[in-house]
Amino acid sequence: MKQKCPICHKTIQAKPEEKSEETKFYPFCSRRCKLVDLGVWLDAEYKISQSQESGEPSNTVSDSSLDKQERTIFKK
Repeated sequence: MKQKCPICHKTIQAKPEEKSEETKFYPFCSRRCKLVDLGVWLDAEYKISQSQESGEPSNTVSDSSLDKQERTIFKK
């Protein structure tokens, strides 16, 4: 199964139900990406907003906040 890491977009080729080194940080490719994502949540950069039309919560992140996140991550 191919999937992309949500932080660095590196392709991960493993099944999440298998216990291996590749799936240790699933759905992320590494401990670093997992911690970066945690940091983004703790800094409240991800927001769960409520849709005005349906009244149901939407858990999408705006592209501008992702661009900001990617600039921050890959500057180092």
